[in-house]
Amino acid sequence: MNQRRTPGDNLALTPPMGWNSYNTFCCEPTEDLLKEIATAMVDQGLKDAGYIYVNIDDGWMTDKRDNSGNLTVDPHKFPAGLLPVTRHIHSLGLKAGIYLGAGLRTYGEKMGSYGHEAQDAAFIAAMEFDFLKYDYRSLPDEDPPGRDVRREYEYMRDCLIATGRAMVFSICEHGRSNPWEWGPFVGHLWRSTPDIKDGFDGEIKWGWGFNKIADINERLYPYAGPGHWNDPDMLIVGLNGRLEWQGPGCTYEEYRSHFALWCLMAAPLIIGCDVRFMDTVTRSILLNRGLIAVNQDPLGIQGRVVQRGQGYDIWIKKLMNNAWAIGLYNRSEEARIISVDFRDLDFSAKKLYKCTDLWQNTEVGIVKEGLSQVVGSHDCLVFRLEAV
Repeated sequence: MNQRRTPGDNLALTPPMGWNSYNTFCCEPTEDLLKEIATAMVDQGLKDAGYIYVNIDDGWMTDKRDNSGNLTVDPHKFPAGLLPVTRHIHSLGLKAGIYLGAGLRTYGEKMGSYGHEAQDAAFIAAMEFDFLKYDYRSLPDEDPPGRDVRREYEYMRDCLIATGRAMVFSICEHGRSNPWEWGPFVGHLWRSTPDIKDGFDGEIKWGWGFNKIADINERLYPYAGPGHWNDPDMLIVGLNGRLEWQGPGCTYEEYRSHFALWCLMAAPLIIGCDVRFMDTVTRSILLNRGLIAVNQDPLGIQGRVVQRGQGYDIWIKKLMNNAWAIGLYNRSEEARIISVDFRDLDFSAKKLYKCTDLWQNTEVGIVKEGLSQVVGSHDCLVFRLEAV
C-alpha cells in the first residue's frame, strides 16, 4: 500500500513559484549571478507576487569528489562556497534551491549522487537549501546493473528526511517511468514531460514547444493536488529567442498562452529568463495577479480541456468559493470566435456569474448561460467566473 512520505509534508500546498538558472545560464551559475538574481526578484516585484524560490541548476559542482567522497563546489563559480549564497537569498525573505544528479554524472558532466545519496543530502541541508531538483540521468554503458527509478527517488527522499531539514523535493526523470503514479508518495512535484523549448510547437532541439508540452501534461490532471503537482517544466516567458540552443522564441500572444496554460494546469511557475533585465511585456505576463491567483488557488485542482474543437480548446479549472476559471485557447493561425455554453460544463446550479477578464483585469459583467469572445491566433484568454 502506498503511503505518502515527503521531506516536509506541509510544503508546496500550492504550486511552487520561483526562478531557476538553467533556461538562460545553462550549466554556468555563479555566486555573483545568484545574488544579483535574488536581489532582482525583490526589486522587480516577483517576490511580492509569490515567486520565492531561487534555484541553482546544474554546474555548481566539479567533476570530482574530495578524498572523503564529498561533492566539491566549483571554486571559480562560487569562490566563497554555497553558504553565503543561501544566506543572502534568505536575508531577502526568499528560499534557496539546489540541483543534484540521480546517477553517476549530471547532464553537465559533473558528479552525480549515485552511491553518495546520504552524504549529498546532508551536505545540501548543511548549506541551508530549501528545495532540491533531483535530475535522473541514465548512462547504459556506465550504469550499475538493476537501476530502479522509483527506488532511487525513494532513497533520496529518505536521506532528505534524515537530515531533519524540510525541503521541497522535485522529481525530474522527464516522465519516462510514469512518475505521476508514484510521485505523490515520494515528492512534491514531478516532471511529467520532456524538456520545454523556447517555441510554440513541435520538436525543437532535444525538447518540445510549449503547445505539445501542455498536451502531454493536461491529461494527467487527476494526479495533481495540494503538495503533489505535475510539472510540465519551467517557464520560457521572456527568453525571446535570444538563445539559439533554446529555440526560435515565441510571439507575445504565445508567451501569454504559455503562462495562462501553466496557471490553469496548476503547474509550478519557475521563471527561466534573466529577471535582472525583464522588459515590460515579460513583467506584465509574469506579474499578472489574477492568473497567479488561479494557479495558487487553495483547492489545488488542475485545470483540464473540456471541449476540443477544430483549432481551439476550452479549459476549465474549479476554484474556491464556487468560482471557476475558463480558458479560451486558439491554436489556429487565424483569429476566431470561441464560444462556451455553461450548460455543457460541470458547473453548479447557479445561473448567474460575475465575469472578469484576467488579462485585462476588467469586469466583463454578469453572464448567464455562456461566453463568446474573439481570440487571436495562438492566444489564450482567461476569465474568472464567480457565482452571484
